[in-house]
Amino acid sequence: METAFFLMMGWCGTKYPGWRPWKVPPHPDPEPWWIYTVLGLGIIAGVVGGTVFSNLTIDNQYFAGQNAVASGLAAFAASGIVTGLASLARK
Repeated sequence: METAFFLMMGWCGTKYPGWRPWKVPPHPDPEPWWIYTVLGLGIIAGVVGGTVFSNLTIDNQYFAGQNAVASGLAAFAASGIVTGLASLARK
């Protein structure tokens, strides 16, 4: 269940190409495969980020009772950072 939660948080944290409202990509998109690549990167980054954070804080007293919430936020942040960098690297 934890992995499925991290998958969902990775999906939600994904910044799609053209996520900035002032820089909308032209239609039709010249490289439509890029959206699926960024989505896959976001899902993978979410699972990796959430799992690593969860394993690092499993015995930490400061995260007692909130380990799932904190790990979900770490998965969301990892996905946002990785896909943001990938969207910038596209240019």
